[in-house]
This record gives sequence, C-alpha cells and structure tokens, in this order.
Amino acid sequence: MSAYRDENQSDLMNHLLHLRERFDSEEEFKAFVLNELRHFIADLRSLDIELTLRPTYGGQPISHHSVTKKLAK
Repeated sequence: MSAYRDENQSDLMNHLLHLRERFDSEEEFKAFVLNELRHFIADLRSLDIELTLRPTYGGQPISHHSVTKKLAK
C-alpha cells in the first residue's frame, strides 16, 4: 500500500498502518481500512462534516466509467 503522502502521515493513517500486521493479506487489510473509513465518515456526520467515498470499479479509474465521458464519444 503506497502512502498518500511522502512523510508526516496523519494520526489516523498511522494508526491504521500500525494495525496492518493483524491481517494475513493486503486484501483483508484494505477491506478493514475501508470499513473503518465508512464508520469514520458516519462519525464525522454527527459533527456536521460531510465526506464521500469514491467507488472503485475493478481497479479502473472512475473516469473510465464516467457517463459524461461516454456521452461525449
């Protein structure tokens, strides 16, 4: 898993990376992280902070599935 920044990761990211060793595979760890982020987003809503997660489609970038892009063709 590549870091989203070169250094000085957030406390949340550091905490999640610290838990990585609990999982047998990278896929299990990523599923855990995604689940935790979904809970985190729900918790933030209670503070009137809105975030959204962008869905992934088989590892392809979202632009590949963009309706706007397809309509322009």
